[in-house]
Amino acid sequence: MYELRYLVISLSLFLIIGDVQGFCQLTQANTWTDRIFAHSVNNHYELLLTDRLEINQQISLLCGGNQAVFNTTCQKSGKFNPQLPKANCTKAIPPSVVPSSSSICAHTMYHVGFWFGNTFMELYRNCYAANTMTAFFSISTVYPTYLNSLRPPTAFDQDGLISAADAASFQLSSIYNRFVYLFGSGQPYIASPQSLSFDRGHLTPVADYTFPNVLRQTNKYLNVVPQFYSINRSNWKIVENWVRDQKQVLNVCTGALGVLELGNTQIYLAPGKNPVPRWTYKIVHRANTNQKYVILTSNNGWETQMPNPASVCRVIACPSSLKPTGTGFTFCCDPIDFINRNVPNLRGSC
Repeated sequence: MYELRYLVISLSLFLIIGDVQGFCQLTQANTWTDRIFAHSVNNHYELLLTDRLEINQQISLLCGGNQAVFNTTCQKSGKFNPQLPKANCTKAIPPSVVPSSSSICAHTMYHVGFWFGNTFMELYRNCYAANTMTAFFSISTVYPTYLNSLRPPTAFDQDGLISAADAASFQLSSIYNRFVYLFGSGQPYIASPQSLSFDRGHLTPVADYTFPNVLRQTNKYLNVVPQFYSINRSNWKIVENWVRDQKQVLNVCTGALGVLELGNTQIYLAPGKNPVPRWTYKIVHRANTNQKYVILTSNNGWETQMPNPASVCRVIACPSSLKPTGTGFTFCCDPIDFINRNVPNLRGSC
C-alpha cells in the first residue's frame, strides 16, 4: 500500500512538473505576420527581438491605423493567453529610416525601425555617408533567438539616399568593368563579368533576427560594404554565428576600416564612391558587464599569406569557442587598444 501511494504521488508530481515548461517559444508560423512584436520597457514600447519569452512576460502585437493593441502573456504551460492572433493587420506599420546628427558619427546616423504613435522603436543604427556610399559602422543589440532565420528577398533598399546607378556598382559585371578600368584588360583579379567578387556584406546581419518583417530591414545599402565573397561566406559568417551562439544579450558594433589597396591602387567600386574596406570588425560587449571582444577580419580575398594587422590591432588569443578556420584571415584584438586607436568615438557606445 505504501509503495502504491508513493507511486501515485510521484506520478502526480511528474504530471504537474511536466506541464510547466519554463518559457514560451514562438513558432515560425507565429512570426509570419505583419504585426510588430513589441514589449513595454519603462512605459514605452520597444521591439521584441527574442523569440523565447519568460513566464508571466507580456508582449504586445502592434498594427497601424489606430487598430487596437493585442496583448498576451506567457503562461506556465508554455502557451500564450490569449492565443496569438492569426489574422494580419488591417493596416501594417511601415518601416522607417530616421536621420540624425550624432557625436559618435562624423557623417549621418540613420536609425532603422518603426514608428508607433510618437514612439520610435529602433532596430539598429548606422553611421553612413550617402555621397560616397560609405558605411562606417552599425550599432545593434543582439538577443538570444532559437528559430532559424529566413532569408529576406534579395532586393536592397536605397532609402532615397543613393541612385540606381550607385546601387548598380555592386553588380558583378560592374565590378569587373571597374577592375578593367583600374588595372587594364589583362587584370589578374576578376576573370569575367560573371565571376564572383564582392558581396553586399551586411554590417548588422540578417540572421540576428527571426521576425520576417524585422529582418527584411537589414537589406539596405546604408547597412552594407563590399565584402570579398568567399570571406563573407566563410570566416565572417563563422564570426556572425559565434556572436549568435552566445545566447546572451550583446551590444554589437560592426564596422569597416581603411580602403583595400591592390598594388598601389585604392579600390572603389565607383569613381570616388563605394570603397572596399581593408578590414571589417566586430566589437562584442556582453550587456551589463565589462567583458568585450574585438574580432578583426581581412577583406583582401587575393592575399595568400597572413597579413600583419599590427597597424590596427594588438593581437590576443580568441575565445576557445571561436574557430575561424575558413577562408580569410581573422584575428582577435585587445579591445581597449583597438577602440582607442581606431574608433575612439565608439568608446562608451560599444
